[in-house]
Amino acid sequence: MRRLGTAASWWRIGVQAGLLVGIGLAFVGGIEPAPVGAAPNPCQKEAGCSFKKPLFGIILDYSSSMNEQFDVNTTRWQGVVDAITQAVSFDNGYIAENFILGLIRFGHDPDPNVAGTKIPADKSGLVDGQKLDVGWYDEQAPDKPYIECTNGDAIIAALAAAGAPSGGIKVGIGTWTKGAMDFAKAYLAQTVADHPGDMGKRRAAFMVITDGKWTNPQGNMTLGPANQDPAITAADLYTNQEVPTYVVAIGDAEGQMFADTLATAGGTGKAIGAQDPLALVDALKAVIVKVQVDVVAPACAPGLPRVMVLMDSSSSMLNYKMGTEHAPAGMGGWDLARDALAGDMSIFDIVLNNNKVEEWVHLGISVFGHNAPAEEKLIVQYGPCRKPNFAWALDPASSCEAPGCVDPYAVPPIKWTFKDGSINPPFFAEKTVSHMPKCDFAAQVPKACIGSGTYTHLGLNLIQANLAAYQAECKAVDAVYPCDDQTDFINILITDGKYNSTDAQVQMPLEAMYGAGVTTYVIGFGDAVDVNQLNKMADWGSGNLLDYYDANNQDQLEMSLKGILEQLSFDECCSVNDCSVIVDPGSDSDPDPLPFESTSSASSSGTDTGTTGGATGTTDSTGTGTGTGTGTGTGTSGLSTTSADTTSEVSTGSGASSGGTPTTTMTPPTTTTGDGSSGSSGSGGSGTDDGCGCTAEEGHGGRGGLGGALLVLGVAGLLRRRRA
Repeated sequence: MRRLGTAASWWRIGVQAGLLVGIGLAFVGGIEPAPVGAAPNPCQKEAGCSFKKPLFGIILDYSSSMNEQFDVNTTRWQGVVDAITQAVSFDNGYIAENFILGLIRFGHDPDPNVAGTKIPADKSGLVDGQKLDVGWYDEQAPDKPYIECTNGDAIIAALAAAGAPSGGIKVGIGTWTKGAMDFAKAYLAQTVADHPGDMGKRRAAFMVITDGKWTNPQGNMTLGPANQDPAITAADLYTNQEVPTYVVAIGDAEGQMFADTLATAGGTGKAIGAQDPLALVDALKAVIVKVQVDVVAPACAPGLPRVMVLMDSSSSMLNYKMGTEHAPAGMGGWDLARDALAGDMSIFDIVLNNNKVEEWVHLGISVFGHNAPAEEKLIVQYGPCRKPNFAWALDPASSCEAPGCVDPYAVPPIKWTFKDGSINPPFFAEKTVSHMPKCDFAAQVPKACIGSGTYTHLGLNLIQANLAAYQAECKAVDAVYPCDDQTDFINILITDGKYNSTDAQVQMPLEAMYGAGVTTYVIGFGDAVDVNQLNKMADWGSGNLLDYYDANNQDQLEMSLKGILEQLSFDECCSVNDCSVIVDPGSDSDPDPLPFESTSSASSSGTDTGTTGGATGTTDSTGTGTGTGTGTGTGTSGLSTTSADTTSEVSTGSGASSGGTPTTTMTPPTTTTGDGSSGSSGSGGSGTDDGCGCTAEEGHGGRGGLGGALLVLGVAGLLRRRRA
């Protein structure tokens, strides 16, 4: 796979800048966003692609003013020829491989009332002010096939054959830009008529390269009359056919309002100016990247699989020594899982088709825990290059803020402060919510965290609802990352299998998602797994076709996860995002758990702070539980979520509580008064997990130590199938 091969400074802003922050950033300081990527070499013909290659027409000003000097060594014309030559050869011919290319040159029409008029000063073949030098398809052949892969060379040859406008003289040919736009519009209409199978399936774009003010047809009036403004046609193309017009302005057009007006009408913002030949090369390459983002990315996105990780976030994930102590940094199941999901050799780093998984796949992550209050949460939505988001969201330090937390590895109780990393540092482009399992206090095991159980069905219900909402959005015509009925969706459930939910509660969403075409792969981990439950979940999530995967053998686990992902399909015509050059605010986060040494500042909006004085709880064999606790808390709080993660909560309060849940509301953003803390409580179906995991006989039976370590390795791609 090839992608843009120039220096990384060309596209440091990345795909997210192009799609989410704004295309305009691509042209500040000569920096480009990361490209969608190049097609493989040799050129992949359209028959092997999942999408139809877009039409891209270059509309080139051939007026005599193009013979003016561009710099001391080069005329504008020669600078344009050199720049187009480099552009069509850019990244070993990306644009020629991935687009159906065309070239139109334009001047003026001496007599617009007579068809077939030629310009006396022109010897290159302009007729009625224009010439189609390179067409998109073979009009003479019976089936009118598109011309693929070779049009880049054809354009270079056509420019050489045309020579300088008016033989190098600086007068003789005008700049009737609207005539060229009308010609291009008519050619597009003819193309559509000759290819009825393309209706609504093939996108198109134009790029105008001009050096001066537009004129009337005869070329003897500048910027007039008003009905000859090329922006009229550009607006019609964009508004009625969704065909954008990009504008590259050089010479007398550079920095001028009329050039910006044309680009704005064409839906591409401002014209891209170039003051010299080198800047022109950069400008044309920038247009290519813009078209990749605007046109190719939406076409390729449906072929990129979506994977949602659903992670068990019960309190025992924070413990070790058979669940008797809160684990130090890097020793508990949570830290190990985070390392497997976002560390140096994580799920993102598995190599498929010569690229890392994060560059082929859109990944998201959700968590689940207790039921009262419900703890299921969408951490970050499906998307490309999400590794920094995963690392930050699951980092204990991200949710540790005074006074509730000073050391995320301290003896409980700890009150976490959950934050949205898109409105708080590190300011991700996408909403990214931090999360940690509860670390409440238990008198019987004072060094261990308790409070979050394993209500698996709540997490499954969340990702099922999120899947439906996401698919509705991504199938919309204006979706940032489009999908279609052929887009692959899978879930990866990471759990010890010992859920507090009933079998029926877990079975229903798993079977419903499988019936909708979404397979759920189940990874069991830890040393107290319930093999029976894991087997049932694997069966329900796969139509009885798959076993669950176990994390006992690192090498076999890695091979198994890779085998799962290799079942996904990829479009060889679409390369991928290079996540290594995407500069996301969270990319500097260290994905490896490190000791926490500093305290953070006071809370800000979108956070939840307070202190928990203490809690005790008991759980009977049916999974029901009671709890009492007292606590005091002050501060601002926020961002708690419903099962669809669509509401936020802002509360302030202090005081004592006894059992139950805080008296806060769940309506989008409001301010309420509530308890500073609450005692732990639990109720549910079968199971014995109240989140304590205190001993091998209680709770999770302890997920720390070797069992916890093996769990995380499973997520990193180290899976071995186990069936009892």
